[in-house]
Amino acid sequence: MLGRETMDASKNVLLITNATTDAEIVKIKEVIAQASQSHLSIRLSLAHVIPALPTCYFNIPSMVLLAERCYEEAKQSLTYAGEFLGIEQSNQWLITGRARSEVLRLANKLNTHFILASSTTIPELRKLFIFSKKEQYPTLIRSIGQVNLFDTN
Repeated sequence: MLGRETMDASKNVLLITNATTDAEIVKIKEVIAQASQSHLSIRLSLAHVIPALPTCYFNIPSMVLLAERCYEEAKQSLTYAGEFLGIEQSNQWLITGRARSEVLRLANKLNTHFILASSTTIPELRKLFIFSKKEQYPTLIRSIGQVNLFDTN
């Protein structure tokens, strides 16, 4: 995840909590501990993307309940990961919309160097990078399972 040439540099990492497992969150905590021992500074931010539901359906009571349930589950997931990883609420983001565009928008806002996500979320996030120039979106997207402290590829 972080290269040897950046040993003294601080890295901003955005973790997408959608579909993350307990094992993946434990792995992130281990990587942060390793980074700290290696004198690497990682500023971890968390985000959970709530899919946008068409507003034309909000006159249907069951859709309102579904939207409320999605919001509550997203908030619980984000809070759980934040508490386990020791991330302040100011670095936790609930965002609504299309994952690939909203995650990139937040990553740019936070000057993110790496985006980490569960392997089930990665394909949707990478779609944006397939159709864009590499220079325009230099942020790397990695699966949590591929996190390696000293790998920049």
